[in-house]
Amino acid sequence: MQKDPQLRKAIRDRHSFFGHNPIVVKLLEDIQRVAIKNTPILLEGETGTGKSLLARKIHDISQRKGPFVSINCATFSQHLLETELFGHAKGAFTGAKDARKGLVATAQDGTLFLDEIGELPLDSQPKLLHLLEEKTIRPVGSDKEFDTSVRIVAATNQRLKSLVKQGLFRADLYYRLSVVPFTSPPLRERPDDIEALTKTFVSQLCEEHELSKPNISTESINALKAHHWPGNIRELRNHIERSLLLCVPLDQKLPIYEKGSTAINKHCLKSLEKAHILMVIDESSGNKSQAANNLGISRRTLDRKLKRWEQEVA
Repeated sequence: MQKDPQLRKAIRDRHSFFGHNPIVVKLLEDIQRVAIKNTPILLEGETGTGKSLLARKIHDISQRKGPFVSINCATFSQHLLETELFGHAKGAFTGAKDARKGLVATAQDGTLFLDEIGELPLDSQPKLLHLLEEKTIRPVGSDKEFDTSVRIVAATNQRLKSLVKQGLFRADLYYRLSVVPFTSPPLRERPDDIEALTKTFVSQLCEEHELSKPNISTESINALKAHHWPGNIRELRNHIERSLLLCVPLDQKLPIYEKGSTAINKHCLKSLEKAHILMVIDESSGNKSQAANNLGISRRTLDRKLKRWEQEVA
């Protein structure tokens, strides 16, 4: 029997942003320091790197008593977005038979997460700046302002500085939002977290879809580590979900990218090399001399590569 959407969402929401890679550890340490404050936070990073999970983690750490409320700024026109955010007065426009509070008011004493903030219409940006500076809102069609207490966390996969230079994003709003900026790292910079992420997703998805949890082979983990994920954590999770639903091993039917794609870069090649070498060592039962011979390199070259990878993790 298929679980209802709310229960499925609750299962997904239990998954938090985590990792043991040094970049991720430092990121989480810094977030721990500022989450309890009320300053706005800007989360930058490529698509699918877990910015929404970071936003929720910030809210949970903050211990704010209000709810976590999110909105994607790219999904609404300017008028609808302002109504969604700030609410509207009765009779503000045709069809507004009753007053309606917006998401800012809904998130009172909590956190408002503005995803894809770079898509916020230029004409709507002064209202957000006013909220950040004055801590008040004015519903659409109203002549009254209301005090509010809400923590703003914004996220973008664009370079807001470039948008500012192009005149598409207000400089004063950018500087107000980016008092404390954080960057969510791409998956290619944290391949050592892929195994833990994979096991977490498998457990989560098996519960969500009521599936038996499969054994995850070393070959599958090595293949996932070696693969390039331009869609980052989201793409990895989607691949795992598809594999589980179709009963296909995780190391099969991996996404294919065209040759020459800009997604395939030196980070991908280094990850492929590392994963392949570690796989050969594992197949050689840890015998490095045998592994080096199978790889067609000297034992000294193999030792040098292993030492360099240890230093990168340390």
